[in-house]
Amino acid sequence: MLRHEPPVSSSVPGAPPRKLEVEALNATAIRVTWKPPLSGKQHGQIRGYQVIYSRLENGEPRGQPSIMDVALPEAQEAVISGLLSETSYSVTVAAYTTKGDGARSKAKVIKTTGAVPSKPTMIISTTVENTALVQWQPPKEVAGELTGYRLRYKRLEEEAFTVREFKRTDDHYTVTGLYKGATYSFHLSARNRAGTGEEHVKEIGTQEDVPAGFPLNLSVVGLTTTTTRLTWEPPAPAERNGRIVQYAVVYRDINSQQNSTNRTADTHMTLHGLRPDTTYDIRVQAFTSKGGGPLSPSIQSRTMSTSPGRGSGHGTGTLLAFRRTRARFRIARTQKSSFSQISPQI
Repeated sequence: MLRHEPPVSSSVPGAPPRKLEVEALNATAIRVTWKPPLSGKQHGQIRGYQVIYSRLENGEPRGQPSIMDVALPEAQEAVISGLLSETSYSVTVAAYTTKGDGARSKAKVIKTTGAVPSKPTMIISTTVENTALVQWQPPKEVAGELTGYRLRYKRLEEEAFTVREFKRTDDHYTVTGLYKGATYSFHLSARNRAGTGEEHVKEIGTQEDVPAGFPLNLSVVGLTTTTTRLTWEPPAPAERNGRIVQYAVVYRDINSQQNSTNRTADTHMTLHGLRPDTTYDIRVQAFTSKGGGPLSPSIQSRTMSTSPGRGSGHGTGTLLAFRRTRARFRIARTQKSSFSQISPQI
């Protein structure tokens, strides 16, 4: 004999969802979480939940409440977006069955966070005096009152930014000490009580000029009877005044007044066709697209001798061997002197 269970009666839930919590995610969104009503109070199968929220002014609801329908029986969370920043909302949740909505939970009040400002406008104009005038206007979208601005800038080759903070009433700043012929990146942002907003980023290039400094550390690194190999480094960054595109090596026999010039884009060069056992005066000059800078202080180097006992076929510019006085001589060069100093080593 078959037995039939009586159908379970269904009605609206007799208790609200439990453990309602509300969290502000950002300036325009909140997260709402809850637990289902107690099983004995569900009165049937829960079909979903309704999240009811209202904007508050002076603690009182303003306008009609909004309802988000979460049609999932197992749902325990909802995210409400499109809200106003720095605004208070009242939030409550009700479960429903096929018969309708149940009791609402006790309302929770939440305030959205403040929105950071959008990016300000920025105009940068450079001058020939190694300066840049940075001017700006407030962002078009500001939530709350602006409290100030932040400017970060650096040369592209640098790692660290220079940072300047400004009051909300400031609208310009003059950057000094810029390198000529360099590219700089400027980042300007506005801030309010909620924080610092999006940066307006702009790159500008300063005008090139001839180098203000000479190449550094000119050295002889190899010698034969007819060649001299040289190396050097670019001028100091602040004195380059642009991209170095070429170097000129100017050299002469110290017993002659006639200079010879070789050009290269590298920071090394080998001089060919020199006379053996001859001292040469050597200088180097850097060029940008605007022209050449000053010549470096000269160094002097002597090629190897072809005579027996006066040096082999290869050597360096720092130590040259002679047999004339049975002593070795070291040529010591400095950037400050235009002549080498020769001292005997016994």
